[in-house]
Amino acid sequence: MGWPLTGAGRGLSKAFEMTDLDELKVFLGLEITRDRSQRQLTIHQQRYIDRILDCYWMNDARPIATPLDPHTKLLAGTKTDGEDNQIKSVPIETYQSAVGSLMYTMLGTRPDIAYAIGLVSQFNHFPRWNH
Repeated sequence: MGWPLTGAGRGLSKAFEMTDLDELKVFLGLEITRDRSQRQLTIHQQRYIDRILDCYWMNDARPIATPLDPHTKLLAGTKTDGEDNQIKSVPIETYQSAVGSLMYTMLGTRPDIAYAIGLVSQFNHFPRWNH
């Protein structure tokens, strides 16, 4: 059973037809946990991140404390790069989709990956495996 409507909620229910759907658990990929005794609200995206990792074949990835080595230098690839130089191209749609998925995660719960996402998004026009 949901919590009773109070204050503004009660006024809204008089003006509009409403249904109480109980406490919010998931909203737009954000998982919400509420501990009323501790007065804590926790928001995370674990299921969404697991789905991203599965979708882009990264299930075996290991978590690290820093999302990007600060000394990393990424260079733009060109269409004239040979396949023998170990920086093969990747499907552009796949790369852009992965970057977009990570951007959504960054905006929702992971601002710590903003620099890394900003860096790799610069290569959306011609991505390489090293990106």
